[in-house]
Amino acid sequence: MKQRIARTRGVKGAASWCALAAFIYLFLKNLLAVGVSFLMNLRVEGASLADPVGFSGTAAIFLEMLVGIGAIVLPLFWLLRTTRLVPEDLRVILPAPWSPLFCLSVFLGIANAGNLFGGLLARLIGVTKEMTVLPAAGSELFAYFLSLCVMPAIVEELFFRGALQGLMRPSGSAAAMFAPALLFALLHQDLAQGITAFVCALFLGWLAERSGSILPGMLLHFVNNCLAFLSLYLRLFAPSNISLAYELLLLIGFPLLALWLVWFAERRGFRFSAGLRPGVGPLAVFTSPVYSVAVVFLIVLAVYARQLG
Repeated sequence: MKQRIARTRGVKGAASWCALAAFIYLFLKNLLAVGVSFLMNLRVEGASLADPVGFSGTAAIFLEMLVGIGAIVLPLFWLLRTTRLVPEDLRVILPAPWSPLFCLSVFLGIANAGNLFGGLLARLIGVTKEMTVLPAAGSELFAYFLSLCVMPAIVEELFFRGALQGLMRPSGSAAAMFAPALLFALLHQDLAQGITAFVCALFLGWLAERSGSILPGMLLHFVNNCLAFLSLYLRLFAPSNISLAYELLLLIGFPLLALWLVWFAERRGFRFSAGLRPGVGPLAVFTSPVYSVAVVFLIVLAVYARQLG
């Protein structure tokens, strides 16, 4: 009984720190955006991140990248100085032996199943999102590649699967995987992206627990971002039949392949639960009032932003 109480207190405190870190991330992201926009306006009157008049597209993208990196790196350093989190908890180390092809195939299946379900649900309830318009070539396209594919795969994994999961890990793998994943999904502030982000984050959290490293997750995250980037590029510049074939491969082919691989692996004795740390259940994170308030706040913020948009 005493051990159970200690675990509950542990998960409550860790979940609270995770929620505070999410709040700080969101606050800093907006604050840094305002600060960068102010500096842009000093150089070119009327310029901002939302309307980078007088700045090249490449420069504007790199400024947005700096905002995104700063909003994650600063809370990360704060957690390392304020909480029991230490650099070793981030698990930026070589992984234990893992199955890259199996994990990548299953991950892409999960990601694209989430994309399909989220997209259908968004259409059903009438939620639409403006598509990013990529340039056909040049330095601006490369800047978009860095911003959409490389940067998120590194800093998001470092923050969510590294820092936040590291905080939650003493409470058990289930809570450690769930708490950052839900915050990660809600911080996207988008229904379709949020569903995909949640299921992907759960898998990447599982992979970090099983392999003992966040590096495999960075690789999988990067590959998934690249495939999404290519999908967007083909939609804009390729013939419609090529774009459609590629979309079908992603949205149907990968989920079916993932289902077959999981079925085949489980027949050979593979278990997703093997090697995970025991502890409290995932819903124990809601024993933290701070975490619960953060979840409600992010949901309300997403609904409010949708109404304004």
